[in-house]
Amino acid sequence: MTNSARSDDLDILQLRDILRGELISVLDSIRGSKALVLDPDLSGPLSFIVDFSVLKEHGVEKIFLLDSIPPETGAIKGLLYFALPHTGKMRTIAEHVRAGSSAKEYSLQLVPRRTLLCERVLEEEGVLGDLTVGEYRMDFIPLEEDLLSLELPATFKELYLEGDFSSIYYAARGVMRLQGLYGFFPRIVGKGDFAQILADTLTRMRLELTSSNPRGSSSSALAMSSVFDSMVIIDRGVDMVTPLLTQLTYEGLVSEVYGINSGYVSLSSLNMSDANQASAPAAGSSATQAAAAAAAAAAPKRKRIALNSSDSIFNDIRNMNFAGVGSLLSKMSRQLQDTYESRHKAKTVQEIRSFVGKLNGLQAEHQSLKTHVSLAETILKRTQTDDFNHVLEIEQSLVSNGDISKDQLAYLDKLFALADPHAPVPGCNGELKDTPPITAPNSIHKVLRLMCLYSLWRGPSFKQKVYDAWYEELVDAFGHHHTITLDNLETVGLLVSPASNNGGTAGSTAKSSALKLAAGGDVSSAGILNSIVPSTKPRDPAHSNSLSFLRKTLNLVNSDVRENDPDDISYVYSGYAPLSVRLLQCLVRDPAVYTSPSAASRYSSLLRGGASSDTTRPAQKDLQSGGVKGGWKGWDDVLAELPGETVDVTQWSDREGDLLSSDTVVQRLGEKAPATLVLFLGGCTFTEVAALRLLSQQHNHRYIAATTQIINGNSFIDSLIQKASN
Repeated sequence: MTNSARSDDLDILQLRDILRGELISVLDSIRGSKALVLDPDLSGPLSFIVDFSVLKEHGVEKIFLLDSIPPETGAIKGLLYFALPHTGKMRTIAEHVRAGSSAKEYSLQLVPRRTLLCERVLEEEGVLGDLTVGEYRMDFIPLEEDLLSLELPATFKELYLEGDFSSIYYAARGVMRLQGLYGFFPRIVGKGDFAQILADTLTRMRLELTSSNPRGSSSSALAMSSVFDSMVIIDRGVDMVTPLLTQLTYEGLVSEVYGINSGYVSLSSLNMSDANQASAPAAGSSATQAAAAAAAAAAPKRKRIALNSSDSIFNDIRNMNFAGVGSLLSKMSRQLQDTYESRHKAKTVQEIRSFVGKLNGLQAEHQSLKTHVSLAETILKRTQTDDFNHVLEIEQSLVSNGDISKDQLAYLDKLFALADPHAPVPGCNGELKDTPPITAPNSIHKVLRLMCLYSLWRGPSFKQKVYDAWYEELVDAFGHHHTITLDNLETVGLLVSPASNNGGTAGSTAKSSALKLAAGGDVSSAGILNSIVPSTKPRDPAHSNSLSFLRKTLNLVNSDVRENDPDDISYVYSGYAPLSVRLLQCLVRDPAVYTSPSAASRYSSLLRGGASSDTTRPAQKDLQSGGVKGGWKGWDDVLAELPGETVDVTQWSDREGDLLSSDTVVQRLGEKAPATLVLFLGGCTFTEVAALRLLSQQHNHRYIAATTQIINGNSFIDSLIQKASN
């Protein structure tokens, strides 16, 4: 473990260099020319790590996507597979090996971990001896300077439905790599059962590391970070409302309408006839494009556009509420036109040379502008439809009042009659072949998002007759196999029958599966479970409707939201603040959580350092912003209305090896650490990332988002939907 980094030495993108170096080492371990066969779930993430040109330098001649049909590699002798450790994918690889030539050399890299179960499947298939099996440790991938992702699919389903805790281990291993670069996080705080399990796993890993370093050793492995003041862990089960809502930032709406996969949006030639494929260059784009082209050579031509900060226009509009995007794009267009017109004013050789030097950049900016104008035009048409506004009104009514009108309830019933069981959902069941339809199709994803929101906000007021009617209509409209879908949603607590007494507990299946995982040696049963049965329901709430209480107490709804010049994170949903990020504001004592009169009266004495009869809103100078210093102190009533365990542990020891208290850690940290890591277990949305970026500006403090995957409402629901059998 390297020395603790300096305050000005936080370069998250160095993780990409580390992952690239490890990948090149894997490639160089296989001599001669080789072909890569990539798991489709890995092609996007790998594109962030390495360019196709780099792969060619290390002997890669062809790239294929893993499919049931073995790849045609010709005279290439070496085949290198990269795959997630799933049994179905192992059987597909086994079929390739059996169908291939014995003269070929087959290698398999399991990502991010080699598992005994996968090796057992390969052995049962009779091909283990024909494969060289290893693991490629692909931990957190830096999608941006302030965004890390494990890019693991369906982690919420694995955690809460299947009881597969593998993603906890992967997240812990990724965090340990970060701590190896920047030093131990002095403090870990969080909320949720899986947040507690992750904290326990990190504690065990830290103890294993420290036990290998004798006391008094000069090794820097035990250094505390001077870059990060803490890590905040938010379990997705604590806030299931946010991902179900329609995202209203530009990047969020691109995700909703087109689907964004690993930083790329795939567009048809009909939709992007004027845009260049390389409108927004990004490291590694060629690798993914080559793999996609190899798998779909006969498919309609599509363009993959990278959406990242290297595109200056996208970087300026990505976090904006969509209401203000059109006017800014129009302004950018006029400025670009004025710049082009300035060539007529160039008289001298120096002036002409100066303009020519800018020309390449102007052309790239021009193509980027065309791309985003085209995207924005399609999205604008969608947002102007009656259907979009009906859905938005239902969402706004639920988050504001916890109920919907009779007309809105009738519209929801109407969606069943207009159901389209085969509707394409970008990012979930394949890419759109053409331009997205102006009106969003009535897919099961769309219907279930509204049903789940209604169930969550209505709580005990959800009537059984409404649930029974919806159950019958959904099964009739979309197919009887969706009885399993509805059971899945009830198990995880998203759509709970009012007559049910055990919804949202993740059940005994989760715990028994976790014990099996622990028995396999990945994580100790005592360390990972601690007798916790993961739940998405508050264990002992004081209010019958917890969300209603939280809405008022944490000021989740802001009627005075400023969409074009935001001063509050609620702008990302045009008036609703993501609960997950509001919890971070509680930890940092942000003034936004003290706007309700009840909050001001209850917490003013705490912030003023003693008893006080003053019930006015605390002065801003009494509030702490930027970094987690206050912890959960004073928020007991809020925490009681949220599901799962409350996490607050320290990793800072004194000279005798005893851990310091949270208060002592706060005093020693002072104002030194300029960053906080915010880790979302089970996925996070682009709107939550945008909200964190706004807080970074307001607090003059870096909030680095880390997540198991980037999600939207469709992908969140999709993992829980039972697919029809062929």
